[in-house]
Amino acid sequence: MRSAEKLIVFDFDGVICNSFYDSLYTAIHAYFAVHPKNRLPLDRPLPPDAVFKFEREHLDFCRMFFELMPLGNFAMDYYVALDIITTQRFSEITTQDDFITHKETIARGILDRYSDEFYTFRRRMQESRPEEWASLLPPFEIIPETIRSLASKHPLAIATSKDIRSVDILLRHYALAGCFPAGTILDKDYAESKRAHLVRFHERHGIPFERMYFIDDKVLHLVSVADLGVVCHLAAWGFNTPREHAVARDCGCRVLELEQLASIAD
Repeated sequence: MRSAEKLIVFDFDGVICNSFYDSLYTAIHAYFAVHPKNRLPLDRPLPPDAVFKFEREHLDFCRMFFELMPLGNFAMDYYVALDIITTQRFSEITTQDDFITHKETIARGILDRYSDEFYTFRRRMQESRPEEWASLLPPFEIIPETIRSLASKHPLAIATSKDIRSVDILLRHYALAGCFPAGTILDKDYAESKRAHLVRFHERHGIPFERMYFIDDKVLHLVSVADLGVVCHLAAWGFNTPREHAVARDCGCRVLELEQLASIAD
């Protein structure tokens, strides 16, 4: 990365990539693998081309899944979300602490097995049907052209809880790989926290925290780094609700609309 005064750091899912359909599809497959008999509104896992029809036919289920997504971080949290929905406890989960408390009632062994099933299934689909898999993960509207424009003015980076294999495949699919040179992407296997990602970018590139612009759709990630002095933005087009918008503003973070992204570092 070239020396520069400013660094723009993107989260991936929920900021660059609309991962709702892949998350729902893969989450359901992994859940069936762990619990073949369950309370999901299905008698078998979804084929990939049926996920959009499932959304239309099960709007309330998908709304609950969408609203729980901001409270999770890793694959195992999709198990937590599905457990909350299928045990009819959705109305009890109104805060991050509620979600964490429910997660602590689930055996760690089940969560670890679910996580393994989730990533194994995703990897198998990437290898056997890469284009079909990528079709479930479109970029958000105007994101590709906006990122290309920003890359012509500022160095860019990605700090993500996704695996780097998936990120690389999708960046190529979006024709954005050239915007993120080697060393500018840190994934879930580098560290579990976005704070560790941002500290590493700061150390590696010598850019002051106050000149780093971090964009994430999950408010818990922004809260975890706000004290570093990073300029934090909640991506309003991602997986969040007015509940998260209020928390972000209370913590001094900005709620960013998609049309404001192009001028974020002006």
